[in-house]
Amino acid sequence: MTQVIQLYIETPLLRQARNLTASIISLTKTEGLSADQLRSQLRAIDLLAREAHDLIVDAEFEQEGDREKAGGHTERGHTPT
Repeated sequence: MTQVIQLYIETPLLRQARNLTASIISLTKTEGLSADQLRSQLRAIDLLAREAHDLIVDAEFEQEGDREKAGGHTERGHTPT
């Protein structure tokens, strides 16, 4: 039987996105806020979520670029011309 081990190296961008996600979760656990505080908290969550999304997209492009450099193949499996 063959054993396959997959090594996953987390990029700094994904680590940062994970930390932002943890901050969002922490913010959602806050209780007893006034209407103004809740409004501010929602704005902060929105801002953090947008930043996390941008980091994830950037990390995907970075990984795609690394794959193309390493193998010379695009996602479709064709060699670029």
